[in-house]
Amino acid sequence: MNKKISLEKVNYFLKNYYRWILGIIFVLLFCLNILIYYQYVYLTMKAEPEPTLEKITIDQEGLKKILDNLDKRQENLERVEKTNYSDPFR
Repeated sequence: MNKKISLEKVNYFLKNYYRWILGIIFVLLFCLNILIYYQYVYLTMKAEPEPTLEKITIDQEGLKKILDNLDKRQENLERVEKTNYSDPFR
């Protein structure tokens, strides 16, 4: 049962059937690409978004800090806009 295949037979087989082998590999890769497209593109496009009705909780202290920071930035912007700086391009 321990038969060895000679390299000449392998070389002959590959010379005669390499186009068939490449064709089969191409068809398998093409089928794999169709499967990937179906799973990740087609099914995603058909999916319906589910609404979530969870109640949103807001941290009042964090919101106050953010709004105070926003007010400070707005005041700085107004102060900078009112200040007359010398034009460096004159």
